[in-house]
Amino acid sequence: MRTSSRTSGVLGTALLAVLLLAGCTGSGSDESFSASAGADSAADVAAEAPAEAAGIRLDGAVEGDLREVITTGSLTLVTDEPRAAVQAIAELVESSGGRVESRSEHSAQDGSDASGQITVRVPAAQVTATVDALDGVGEVQDVSLDAEDVTATAIDLDARVQALGTSVARLEALMGQAATTADLLAAEKELTARQAELESLQSQRASLTDRVDMSTLHVQVVAEAPAATIRPAGFLGGLDRGWSALLKTIDGLVVVLGVLLPWIAVAALVALVVRIVVRRTRRRRAGGSPTDTGRAPLSGPDAGPGDSPHESKPLVEAGDRRG
Repeated sequence: MRTSSRTSGVLGTALLAVLLLAGCTGSGSDESFSASAGADSAADVAAEAPAEAAGIRLDGAVEGDLREVITTGSLTLVTDEPRAAVQAIAELVESSGGRVESRSEHSAQDGSDASGQITVRVPAAQVTATVDALDGVGEVQDVSLDAEDVTATAIDLDARVQALGTSVARLEALMGQAATTADLLAAEKELTARQAELESLQSQRASLTDRVDMSTLHVQVVAEAPAATIRPAGFLGGLDRGWSALLKTIDGLVVVLGVLLPWIAVAALVALVVRIVVRRTRRRRAGGSPTDTGRAPLSGPDAGPGDSPHESKPLVEAGDRRG
């Protein structure tokens, strides 16, 4: 009986010690979690928040059936006073809540009429009304409108902005729970990177929203409409194309001749100079004969070095007479 009592007492003491040790370990784990929460949870926030934010934004977009469209257009306006028409377009756009992005005007010069170009931004809901109102300024021609659906891009940006906003809020909360300086610095570094990325996404979303809300129109203002040239088909069309090709070829040959003509002239001048020099050299060589030394040529094999044909001729005549 005494042995069993002692055994039960020892077991009870050991169990109590184990329970106390477990309690101490649990409190130590809680304190270490609060110290390292900023570093461990900061990496998990980015993985959890985008999925939640994207789900919320996607559900809202599907339920509301919202579409975001960027509209851009261009047109030609024909009027007798292009410069006055550019001013009228600017006033019309500003009165409808739009703004002028760029503007240029050109006065009439020799061989060219006055013209102008203006790029405006108008509310997306008033694009059609603005184009119709331009008929009062001049004759609207060559209208072109393009629409680009950017709903998916807008949804993605909204999801990422919301996710990073949630991540930043959680990191700020974890910074308040950091127990050590190292945990605080790690959480602060991660928070700075998330805030910079959040500001970049917010800037992209603002730019996209501006392009959706304000459509862009490029207006070219001219005094006369560009003439449409209709080229004949069939035999006449082929003849016209052949004649045009021939004229272009002749024009190209004339250009080449104009480039080569100065070189040809210089080459001809050099050749003329060389020919003159060669002729003079040949004449000098031909003039260098024995008569130039003052001696007369011999008349026969017995003629002496000082004899000449004129001196021997009288002797021959005298012999003939004697005979």
